[in-house]
Amino acid sequence: MRFSLRILLPTLLLLLPALPAAANSRIGDLWSAPSAAAVGAFNSPLPGTIPTPRPPQPPAPPAAPTALPPAESLAEGQATIYRHRIDKVIGERSSPTIYAITANDALFRTDDNGRVWQQVRSVTPIDNFLMSSADPNVLYSGQGADCADPLAANQPFYRSQNGGLTWSELLTAINLRPLLIDPTNPNRLFAADCTMLYLSSDGGVTWQEQRDNSPAQLWGSYRVVAMSAASQVGAPSPASPHWDQIYAIGVDAQGTGVVAFSGDQGMTWANLTPSADPSACPAEGICAPLIDPRQIVAHPSQAGQVWVVSAQGIWTTTDFGVRWQPLNQGLIDFTDYASGAVHAVTQSPSGQLYLATSRGLYTQSAANPLWSKTGLPSFSSREVVGLLLTDSNPTMLWVNTAQAGTFVHRAE
Repeated sequence: MRFSLRILLPTLLLLLPALPAAANSRIGDLWSAPSAAAVGAFNSPLPGTIPTPRPPQPPAPPAAPTALPPAESLAEGQATIYRHRIDKVIGERSSPTIYAITANDALFRTDDNGRVWQQVRSVTPIDNFLMSSADPNVLYSGQGADCADPLAANQPFYRSQNGGLTWSELLTAINLRPLLIDPTNPNRLFAADCTMLYLSSDGGVTWQEQRDNSPAQLWGSYRVVAMSAASQVGAPSPASPHWDQIYAIGVDAQGTGVVAFSGDQGMTWANLTPSADPSACPAEGICAPLIDPRQIVAHPSQAGQVWVVSAQGIWTTTDFGVRWQPLNQGLIDFTDYASGAVHAVTQSPSGQLYLATSRGLYTQSAANPLWSKTGLPSFSSREVVGLLLTDSNPTMLWVNTAQAGTFVHRAE
């Protein structure tokens, strides 16, 4: 029934009466691009009259210079655009385009990893979205329904096709949260609600349920919370990215997680989750239920290697889940609900791992499995909630914090 309703809604909308003029004006105020400044008109005298000459006037005193706003108090390593602190950056690893939301709610964009910024809007109505790496002008936003509250209000879903200058609400995508955009097609994306995974091939206008057609039927028991694509896997290395290897994590009603892999662009899924049965545990692997998974990151070019961030810390596999290894040495304070949290992980081309935690930024090298705190003192005790590293500038790590804005850290 959900699928049929999403398909029929565009047709039903055509039968609705037009909005009143006031409502149209209101919508325009919210989502249209700012209009150009009005230009003053010259008022000529009436025909056949001669204007009365005015006596000479003394020159007006020079206007006092307008004082510039005081510069914000900025910490070392703080990312800024002109005088404004960056509060958040959004981008994709394979693209040099990055969006930034500043402390005064303005939206900026750079197409060269932050060397030159251009303002998109002085005030942005939307500050959380996914960007297409195939076309950075295409953005999708939707926080999804509150799955813990069946009486929660519906949540809208928006799309921008001009880099955030204007946004359109897609009524056929109510309560969906965008998860993964095809790296070669900005109109193709996965999204999920509390009960199902969906795929759109027309930019979110229509959606098709992506039921797991394997015997496990995973998405009948788990709701998908995050996805990642190994878009550069191939021998030789592919000339362009692809969607042939996709990973997803989901949770059930009790918070137990699942890790899944699809080699056919989401038609069927294989369960990669570690077994909770010690008798089935492979040598040197871990056997425990996955609790509250939050992020999955696939190595872009090495098949079978992924990292999963959960309430238990970091898990990794290099063989499609045959063996899972914990990466928690040095993170004892973050592996339970009461003492802290880990949020996100990323890897530099050199193999260095970076971890966003509630107590700062941590790093781990390929030669040393022990996590250690890194970063400038200005954000070493801040809650780090997100990380962005691009392939075109892999030594610049953008560090999003919860309340202190964004910092720039030199990656190794």
